[in-house]
Amino acid sequence: LSDDLCFLTTASPQNVVNHLKNCGVAIEVGPVERQGARGTLLSVYCRDPDGSLIEISSYRDPVPDNAQRR
Repeated sequence: LSDDLCFLTTASPQNVVNHLKNCGVAIEVGPVERQGARGTLLSVYCRDPDGSLIEISSYRDPVPDNAQRR
C-alpha cells in the first residue's frame, strides 16, 4: 500500500481497530508491520469519506524524541 496519509498515534493497533469499528469505519488492512523512519510501525489502513487511503500507525518500540542518533 502506498500513496496514503499517515497519522502516528500512541494508541495500540487493537484500540485503533476497535475505535474505527465502533465508528462504522471499515478496515482495509491491518494491523500490519511496516518500516518507519524510527523503527517498526504497526499500521491499520482505512479510507476517508472521499475514498483516500488513511494509515494510522504506532511504533512498536517507540524511540524517544530526544534520543541521540548515530
